[in-house]
Amino acid sequence: VVPVNSPSHQIAFYAYVSDHDQSSLPTHHTLVFDTVKLNRGQGYNENDGIFTVPVTGVYGFAWTVAVHDYSWASVEILVNGEVVGSAYAHAPTGMDFGTGFAIVQANAGDHAFIRMQENGNGAISSNARGRTSFLGWFMF
Repeated sequence: VVPVNSPSHQIAFYAYVSDHDQSSLPTHHTLVFDTVKLNRGQGYNENDGIFTVPVTGVYGFAWTVAVHDYSWASVEILVNGEVVGSAYAHAPTGMDFGTGFAIVQANAGDHAFIRMQENGNGAISSNARGRTSFLGWFMF
């Protein structure tokens, strides 16, 4: 048995969408969080937006989607192909944010990612005023 505080269990990642807008994203489009600030355990892939679970256990995930001026977006998180949470943001003017949280049991090799739940209207935004982001960590 590997102790929970061993280096193989020190798993956490945080990434966000770089400074640009993504408009007219289709249903089930996977969001790619291309600016990685932390990737302990190397489970997150900034090229495809997918976190591959390195160690079986309980994980916490959080995500935020930002939209601006007359836009809305509905996103969902999937773990091993199952929807386990969602978030919605709507900005009639200015900027708005939707944030979601999920705690799940996941097995080594499972995939976790954020995708569009349905076609958004307008653009998902990410800039210095507010980031579209995705993070996760091994709990136990």
